[in-house]
Amino acid sequence: MKKLLFPTALFGLFLATSWFTACQKDTLNSVTPAQTNQATDLAINGTPTTDLQLTDRGNGNSKVFPPNANMHGKSYTEWSQIWMEQFMLFDCASNPWLNPGNELFYTSGPVYMAAGIQAVGGSANMTIPHGKALLFPLVNFINDYPCPAEWNFEPAPGQSMEDFLTQATEDALSNVSIPSLSVTVDGDAVSNLGSFKFVTDLFYFTAHPSLAGCFDPCVVDGPEPGVAGGYYIMLKPLSNGQHTVHYHMEIPAWGAVQDATYNITVQ
Repeated sequence: MKKLLFPTALFGLFLATSWFTACQKDTLNSVTPAQTNQATDLAINGTPTTDLQLTDRGNGNSKVFPPNANMHGKSYTEWSQIWMEQFMLFDCASNPWLNPGNELFYTSGPVYMAAGIQAVGGSANMTIPHGKALLFPLVNFINDYPCPAEWNFEPAPGQSMEDFLTQATEDALSNVSIPSLSVTVDGDAVSNLGSFKFVTDLFYFTAHPSLAGCFDPCVVDGPEPGVAGGYYIMLKPLSNGQHTVHYHMEIPAWGAVQDATYNITVQ
């Protein structure tokens, strides 16, 4: 049972930037430069992160937190889980992926969260207070359980639930074309996007029950297990004024393309 969300989204946000949630019956590289830089970069809470690669030191990369950063005591993987937990709380009428204008769906604490834009070439306007980081996915998935019997989405005999859902999520992510991934922040490209892939541990979440009818047939009325994964970017707090973030993603095997723009006002 795979649910796809092309960011900053999910029926695969994430959601995310999420794209859309597509239930399918299939169970279903990180780019490592040769050279590394032992420089130190400060995370959002002042904790240093080390061993940044040379390709992580470009102009665009200076505007996002590196993959190994610690943002307010949490890793990218932990923040991506929070992204998914919050995304799944919305009912059909306000789901951030299904309803344009709701892309900026989490506005509490130091890290704001945005979901994806459905229309290829689409855009969304959002206003963020000065000093806030912004987390969004280029593409993301969640695999949850149990699913309707007709999906035949079951662990193999003796297979743990975590292994089952993790493998399904990894299989889904393996279809993403890494060379197609791109992000620019105010025209500056972010490089080495293959290193921004994150897959959660098994976690339990509670989704809005209505999502079973419009978004994710595997949603139940109460807590259920899931594993989420995707390619996520967290913007460092931007300066006051107008900013533009553009992202692109492709899954050739599914004929899926995500290409959209966030127009951000920081004040």
